[in-house]
Amino acid sequence: MKNQRFKTFVIILILFSLLSGCDLTSRDIDSTGSVTFTVPVDVDMFSDEATLRLTLWNADQLEIMKRTANCSITYDLETQTEEIHCPQGVEYEAVTPDEFTFPVQEIGEILKVESNHIRIGEKYRLQISGLSSDNCNTTSASIESITRHADVTIEDLMWMTTLMACP
Repeated sequence: MKNQRFKTFVIILILFSLLSGCDLTSRDIDSTGSVTFTVPVDVDMFSDEATLRLTLWNADQLEIMKRTANCSITYDLETQTEEIHCPQGVEYEAVTPDEFTFPVQEIGEILKVESNHIRIGEKYRLQISGLSSDNCNTTSASIESITRHADVTIEDLMWMTTLMACP
């Protein structure tokens, strides 16, 4: 009987610890202010005519994208209409992330953007893309992380370039 009470006590203690941790996590998100992202960029990877696009998604948008990932959009050329098809029980929601564009000629060595939609302590995804230096392919990088401070500097992005057969 004592062994059973001890096990019950331990389980209650574990549950209490887990629930307390969840409460602390929700208080870590600061809904005031904005977050500034600084991203070093090697402009030599891009065409001189390129315009870089930096896109930011916040935690709510990432959750919507995850929930609606199995939805598909078809386009009918004859009627020029789109139809959205989702699995049963899933309702499609459009997501509009923050987007910033920068002509390569105007970029020094860094891109710096401020977002009022991403909060400190919140998950985010950042993506940068633009026309590659070969004037054919696309070079891009992305990161998904959690903001820890109001000023986020992103180092060591893994840049990728498409490998299309260019003329």
